[in-house]
Amino acid sequence: MKRALVVVMTVFFMMMGVQTVFAQKVNWRLVTHAMPGTEQQRIAEVFAETVKILSGGNFVITAYPAGVLFPVFETFDNLANGVANAGMVYSAYWPGKDPLFNFTTQPGSPLSTYAEGAYLVEKIEPWFEKLYAKHRLTYLGHAMVSPLYEQLMAVVPIDSIDKLKGLRIRASGIGGQYYRALGATTVSLSAPDIYTALQTRSIEAAEWTFWDENMRMGFHEVVTHVIDPALQNGTCEYFPLVVNPKSWNALSQEYKDIVFAARDRIRYLSAMVYNHEIIAREKWKALSNVTVTTWSDEDLAKARAVGHKVVYDEAQKSDEGKEFLEIYRNVLWELGYKDDAKELGYKE
Repeated sequence: MKRALVVVMTVFFMMMGVQTVFAQKVNWRLVTHAMPGTEQQRIAEVFAETVKILSGGNFVITAYPAGVLFPVFETFDNLANGVANAGMVYSAYWPGKDPLFNFTTQPGSPLSTYAEGAYLVEKIEPWFEKLYAKHRLTYLGHAMVSPLYEQLMAVVPIDSIDKLKGLRIRASGIGGQYYRALGATTVSLSAPDIYTALQTRSIEAAEWTFWDENMRMGFHEVVTHVIDPALQNGTCEYFPLVVNPKSWNALSQEYKDIVFAARDRIRYLSAMVYNHEIIAREKWKALSNVTVTTWSDEDLAKARAVGHKVVYDEAQKSDEGKEFLEIYRNVLWELGYKDDAKELGYKE
């Protein structure tokens, strides 16, 4: 009887402690780069919903799509200044803040699956932690990694690498350097502006994400040609989970653990995006107004070599860049992409 009473009292006091912890009411605003109704935005909303459920409704995160609270390209400063508490916005948007953010993506990368992309992202996580901390932000790892290669969409034929010359292409981060090296002019646009830019032909081509997301954005209505794969990056981090340090430090450890649990849940969902993409790819191929093309093996090899050179040259500009390059080429070697690793300076 005494033993049973001790167990009951222990459980009671444990529950009282949990209630005390969760009595803390927290409201956060999270911003993304994704458009309403897209799979990326749904994943961010699942993250917020998971936090709310696990906290018993006491920790509420509202996930705002691209441009609702403020323009996407203002996220970096607004997150550092506490206008928003958390962000899932592509790190490749921030080379203007620090050129090291160029290494969010790797032109020419042979990595083509979620598992490969996540392996690299987790290897470079400490590197990104230091980079974000330098700019008064706290990086909590990847929330979403792409499941396959992106595509390049255009309103003109782009069935060979030479046809990129002179085109105006929407690109982000180091992807812009890659397309410039291939002879194009690049333009930086956030999600809400890409459709109109293609429709009005103020640009001739754009990279955004991949099949399902691109279709949900309506790009199949305005483009006529798609290259798959496009090599402005391999599989890479799409949603970093970045938080305002003051907001993060104010949380109890229990709430921090809930955030990590919710993050890990949506990592699974981001891996499952692959299935949506394969289904959507077949829809794209069935469109009568769109031609889906793969470059010749020769063109793909040229494009990959150009991408590797862009990454290598950019990395030589700083010690931090060289540190990133060492991690990146070691990962390629470990995963069996030995020729690519050697092109990037790997030494056996």
